Amino acid sequence: MQSQRRQSIIQSLSLVLLGAMLGFVTAALESRRAGWGILAASLVALGLLVFWMIRRKDHDFDGQPEIAARLLSLMNNVPGAVYNGRPDWSISFMSADIERMTGIPASEFQSGAMKWKAMVHPDDLPELEGVFLDAVRAREKGLRVEYRIRHRDGHDIWIADRRQFAYDPGGRLLYVDGLILDISRRKKSDGQLRLMQFAVDHSGDTAYWIDPAGRFIYVNEVMCRTLGYSRDELLSMTIHDINPSFPASDWAAHWDHLRTSRHLIIDTSHQAKDGRLIPVEVTANHIEFDGMEYNCASARDLTLRLRAQAESRELQAQLIQSQKMEAIGILAGGIAHDFNNLLTGIMGYANLLQEGGTRDPETLKAAGVIQGAAERASQLTAQLLGFARKGKHRAVPVDLHKMIGRVIALLDRTLDKRVNIVSRFFADPLRTVGDPSQLEQVLMNLAMNACDAMPAGGELCFVTEPIEFDEAYCRGHRGAKAGRYAALYVGDTGVGIPEELLGKIFDPFFTTKELGKGTGLGLSMVFGIVKNHGGYIDVESLPGCGAVFKVYLPFSDEIEEPAEERTQPRLVLGAARGRILLIDDQDEVREVCGAMLMKLGYDVITAVDGADGAEVYGRMAQEIDLVIVDMVMPNLSGRDCFRRLRAIRPDVRAILSTGYSLEGAVEETMREGICGFIQKPYRLEQLARATEEALAIPLDKFT
Repeated sequence: MQSQRRQSIIQSLSLVLLGAMLGFVTAALESRRAGWGILAASLVALGLLVFWMIRRKDHDFDGQPEIAARLLSLMNNVPGAVYNGRPDWSISFMSADIERMTGIPASEFQSGAMKWKAMVHPDDLPELEGVFLDAVRAREKGLRVEYRIRHRDGHDIWIADRRQFAYDPGGRLLYVDGLILDISRRKKSDGQLRLMQFAVDHSGDTAYWIDPAGRFIYVNEVMCRTLGYSRDELLSMTIHDINPSFPASDWAAHWDHLRTSRHLIIDTSHQAKDGRLIPVEVTANHIEFDGMEYNCASARDLTLRLRAQAESRELQAQLIQSQKMEAIGILAGGIAHDFNNLLTGIMGYANLLQEGGTRDPETLKAAGVIQGAAERASQLTAQLLGFARKGKHRAVPVDLHKMIGRVIALLDRTLDKRVNIVSRFFADPLRTVGDPSQLEQVLMNLAMNACDAMPAGGELCFVTEPIEFDEAYCRGHRGAKAGRYAALYVGDTGVGIPEELLGKIFDPFFTTKELGKGTGLGLSMVFGIVKNHGGYIDVESLPGCGAVFKVYLPFSDEIEEPAEERTQPRLVLGAARGRILLIDDQDEVREVCGAMLMKLGYDVITAVDGADGAEVYGRMAQEIDLVIVDMVMPNLSGRDCFRRLRAIRPDVRAILSTGYSLEGAVEETMREGICGFIQKPYRLEQLARATEEALAIPLDKFT
């Protein structure tokens, strides 16, 4: 009876061994590892021999203990643990290799001291019990499962458990024969492969492998997502389908070049499923594996890089343009300032000739011509100051719709009747803060340019609307800043502006008009005034389709105050009284201004610069009623000079005079206590009004 039981166990184990070896052969052949295949085939042959011997009916293992020992030795030397187990997870037989895998001798299992259930990892046990129970209920003959067990020292081991179930005629499970293989290394390799696959699939760049025929044999998820194809679609395509730079006709030469170079980096493009061309930088690597050639390539999307480079070039162009305009502005402002000093002398003496009591008609005529020319020249310097962003005289609420109404009323009387003027206002009211006369000059210049562009007539349109710029808009529009704006559009249906000239139209002295018909300062003045008001100007135009100038001024909720009606008093020469200290470094200005002041009736003391003026005032402060001080002087500026004067006498009355306009440093100086301002060049009546208003201010206001 004992012999039969032993023979049954060995027979069953040989069947398990045979099945395991067949599986091992299959796996070895699939892995293409010849050494393992030969070993597995040898083991199968041994298994078949054992099985044949066991199946012989006349064979008696009790009579031949040597053969039984050899068979047991064979099972103990199989690369894995052969076992026979009971339904309660106890082990009746376990081969010796289990000790290598778990650190526990086979005898501990066979004695019942250790049940197999205690070896299973607690996280895997519930699922494993369910799988075994389902298999037995289904009367399955065999089962292969992978799970973790615990080594004696506490670390985990992955095993593959291939088992055969034995049932009695009633279907009750009798025992289990099986083979356990340690697959920890394979699991670790599988994990590394999965990690590598995940990393490649989710890398930032497209990755793909192609064969010498150009067919895709691997593509990652990024490539699928970028091009819009599924993985199956791409694996049925070739590189020629997505890269117009590599047609099939040239592919052989390209592959030869890659084989020779081994490594290439090229800029090209990939065509997405929707037809978009995506610029990419492709890194191609020629490799050989198992006797096959491959191109292992990665492609980096260059869209953002090229966009950044374009934006960088645009920003560089903006910087160069800004620096150019700033340099020209400084030059223009300096020229205007010096020119205004010269015009002060010219206009002042012409004014004195007219008011000097002469009756000679030729002299009066000459004086009038000089006066008119000087005033026209002063308008030119005003344009230069406007471009130089030094022309903002006032900062008051301005209703743009009322301003447009005044400009249209003037244009109606002066423009060609073939020009139809229309206006469309999308918000009422719409206000900004600025100098009304400067802003009206902007409108007039834009309107006159529009009319010049419509020699045969057309439509001149004024449109307003409130608008808000965000950061995204500002990044694409040079000079724009985020915020709320009052938008004012001046459009025409004229000849338009060629694209190559759009970048030059705001440059000073640039004009497309005939010689003598334009100074080239109109649009540059518009540009300067808008910038000086914290605004932004843009233009859209196509040849033959007219142009639209878009002016954006900072939006304001302040209400415009009604303009005061002021009656100009009649100029009375010689009636003024008081002593005035005139401080100016320009000889001609001191001479003509001194003469004009004396003509008005004042007693005049002059100083050649700020330091001289402070010294004179220090000696005669109590005798001086008013000081006229120039803003820009050597040795001591007008601002510093005024501070010294005020240190000498806190209630000093002073008027600031400059060739610049009331802005920037001039405004800051005014806020320190100067009571009046007069811009060069000025007429006699302007000087008279400025001095009269300053002297009318009570001294206690300055203390």
